Amino acid sequence: MYNGVFPIFKEKGLTSHDVVYKMRKILHMKKVGHTGTLDPEVTGVLPIVVGEATKLTEYMQMKDKSYSAEVTLGIATDTEDAHGEVTDTRKIEPLSDEAVDQAVRSLIGEYHQQVPLYSSVKVDGRKLYEYARRGEPVERPVKTVYIREVERTGEIVSDGSTVKFNIDVTCSKGTYIRTLAVDIGRALGVPAHMSGLIRTASCGFNIDDTVTLDDLRELEDEKKKDCLQPVKDIISEENLLEIDDENLLFKVQHGQKLMKSDIMEMVSQKDKYIVFLKHGKPIGMYHQHPQKEDELKPYKMFNRL
Repeated sequence: MYNGVFPIFKEKGLTSHDVVYKMRKILHMKKVGHTGTLDPEVTGVLPIVVGEATKLTEYMQMKDKSYSAEVTLGIATDTEDAHGEVTDTRKIEPLSDEAVDQAVRSLIGEYHQQVPLYSSVKVDGRKLYEYARRGEPVERPVKTVYIREVERTGEIVSDGSTVKFNIDVTCSKGTYIRTLAVDIGRALGVPAHMSGLIRTASCGFNIDDTVTLDDLRELEDEKKKDCLQPVKDIISEENLLEIDDENLLFKVQHGQKLMKSDIMEMVSQKDKYIVFLKHGKPIGMYHQHPQKEDELKPYKMFNRL
């Protein structure tokens, strides 16, 4: 039984669900999940949660993700990437570095991003791509996302009709990089799409931390654990408190609400969780009660670490 996170390098051609299915076979266990979908044509970091760490999926998904993408100006597609039908073309004259960089930087911070038509976001109970495949009109939602960092990397390359360049992006959960590419084009007044993408970091893991499915499959069971990040490491940025009081231990083990006055020194940072430990192992993760300022309530409980 494994409890923790395997940072997997997802290869091209696999869905995130394919990776989960293969991990169940490799580990001989059912309690396996992923922390954020990657399209089949996209490669990169896909943290796989197993055992008790599946309880941290939502927590991990709130962390920033990073990508390296190629943007192509001069061609727009219905999917906003290189695999869709072309919807617009325009010959692009060479652009200055300053003009491109200004357009790229204009999207730093909070901005309103329209969800792409080919996505699984639901409108009136149906996924957007279902409307698209049937040719039915639909109003696409607009989401507020946050671009923490974005910059052009490498040269701007023109082939006489299109212009291409790479960008590195660090962004919030729910950001569509293909839409970001389209919006960069819009800032320049030209059609655009995302022509390549690699996820370089997710949930605190980067590419250097990853292992491929093939490599993991070849390892003996004990060696597989060397690739596993334990639950305690995943939540190490939070307030960690070893319990030595039997009364407090009883309350935490039974998932009871806690009065903040008992542990006030640990709750000075309201945006952080408190993780209670027994003999160094997490047993309960608490956060601020949404309605009662003086109380903490359980967020996740760990039973078999």
